[in-house]
Amino acid sequence: MVLGGGRDAGVVDLPTRGDIIRTYDAIAESFDRARERPWPEVAEFAATFARSTVVLDLGCGNGRHAKVLCDAGHRVVGLDASRGLLPIARRREPRAALVQGDVCGLPFRDRTFSSAIAVATIHHLPSDAERLLAIREMYRVLTIGGRALVSAWAFEHARSEKDLDVRAASDAREATDVWIPWRGGGATVDRFYHLFRDGELRDLILKSGLRLERYFRSGDNYFVVAERDG
Repeated sequence: MVLGGGRDAGVVDLPTRGDIIRTYDAIAESFDRARERPWPEVAEFAATFARSTVVLDLGCGNGRHAKVLCDAGHRVVGLDASRGLLPIARRREPRAALVQGDVCGLPFRDRTFSSAIAVATIHHLPSDAERLLAIREMYRVLTIGGRALVSAWAFEHARSEKDLDVRAASDAREATDVWIPWRGGGATVDRFYHLFRDGELRDLILKSGLRLERYFRSGDNYFVVAERDG
């Protein structure tokens, strides 16, 4: 796949998940300052199930959505791979149980959670196989009837934003795997994104075995609400 951004233009290797973790460790403090506001879609989803539901927040980051879920009366387990972000999440939401771990290999037993969210998480995974594995892991740890909210950044939005510094090589208009610079804390760090085309997230959910309840576009992102029905 063609990539770029802070690199020589041309074909380069995809990052590893370890590369992505190190990126977020490096920008944790500035990321937290810039990403305090929770997404309304999470609050809307949290309102659809009974209080005290056990919710898994995959890629919990700085804890902004764990706080929304706890405020709604739910019991929250947050998981993130970044050692830099987890202490920030603990400060923001001490009611949540926070775990360092890999979304592609969740450290939880089968059918543990009644609900799960993965907001702005899977679009940072570098391959189709890893993105599918992460959703299948979500499926595994959901109870029968458990529901999930998943989001991913829309290709169409990212390619239409004139002020967004999306860097790729010569075929930038068509590349879905890109590097976008994060500028904060006095340094520029490239973040990897897989941009999702219309229908791609829906198809990924169906391939995982989850039942699609709703697929929609909101702002810059595609969303799915899905259920484990077997």
